[in-house]
Amino acid sequence: MLLSFVYKTPEALAMKSFFRMMILVLAPAAIAAQTPGGAPPDALDGLDPVMLVQGKEVEGKSAFSLAHGPFTYLFSTAETKAAFQREPAKYEIQLGGLCARMGKTTGANPADYLVYKGKIYVFGSDECHKRFAANPEKYLPSARVPLTASRALLTKGQQLIEDAARAVGDPKAIDAVTTYIETFSQVQKRAIGEVNVTTKTTWSFPGRVRQERAMSMTGKTMSSATVLAPDGMWFVTGGGQAYPMPAAGRDSLEQDFGRHPFALLKARKSTGLKAASVGPARIEGADVEQVRVATARFDITVNLDAQRRIHSIRFNDRNGEGIYGTYTLLYSDYKTADGLTLPRTVRALFDGQPDPISSWTVDSIAINTPVDPSMFAPKASEPGK
Repeated sequence: MLLSFVYKTPEALAMKSFFRMMILVLAPAAIAAQTPGGAPPDALDGLDPVMLVQGKEVEGKSAFSLAHGPFTYLFSTAETKAAFQREPAKYEIQLGGLCARMGKTTGANPADYLVYKGKIYVFGSDECHKRFAANPEKYLPSARVPLTASRALLTKGQQLIEDAARAVGDPKAIDAVTTYIETFSQVQKRAIGEVNVTTKTTWSFPGRVRQERAMSMTGKTMSSATVLAPDGMWFVTGGGQAYPMPAAGRDSLEQDFGRHPFALLKARKSTGLKAASVGPARIEGADVEQVRVATARFDITVNLDAQRRIHSIRFNDRNGEGIYGTYTLLYSDYKTADGLTLPRTVRALFDGQPDPISSWTVDSIAINTPVDPSMFAPKASEPGK
């Protein structure tokens, strides 16, 4: 039986859904394990994707199969297989096989499909399929607007980001940081009462992050971790079992971790990062200077206050229901740690409304603390165990 559990909101995670979340992010690996030799699973219940895009459900044949991405596609004729090979982006399952409603790192059942505007999407649960079908545009990202080509605006943007680094401390000290560890806590109100959540995120530069979470409720504590490294991504259970996460979710994880103010400033000189001045604005009662920062992974607007500190950032992403909208993260309560002045309070808005789940108070910051490299290289558990 295919696994198609889904976590619907952050609240659901805290209400006895810890195991379901683990299964969800592992769904593609678990499904693949059911095929001989761990081969990519058949997509779309064996239907020809080229014909499906044309509105016809036609059975594919094993004689015309093709392994592409995380799936094996079957085609009814050599001609439709050739059409797929010429334009795979037109016919393949979208979002790298992630759930079209939840996205992020949420796996999906490759046999639970829907065709919308000539594109094929799959889902992690019947409920996800139902909600997406009711209003697909809510769950699909807007096209990314190209960054300006103006040399003057790009030069000013890069200078503003450098100003933001100086507002934190000596830019050379930022460049010299090898590890950054931040712990924050929340008290979240749930249907079962208050839930205490502690999150510890460890960056080991370059390119390695481990985020550990602990939730305490009704006398019990559940823990888990997410690990991002150049050679893979893993979900780690409280018992230490590590499971590979869907490769298509890497962009989302790198966005989430890369948007952090310190990580952003640390990466300001990275190849591929561009910053462009957008001009002044007034946000939540403060006059700010806007800078659009873009990489291959993320696209955000950084807002600097009169002291050139990061006042807030804005970006488009999914909320806990998988709906795309505009996040504004406002930073305050700047304090100095190891010579670097960093914000301790984060207040989040989603489409202008308070988002308590994405708001928190930082408990501690540690800089250049030695960390065990093995924490970023968990030994993957065998699928199904």
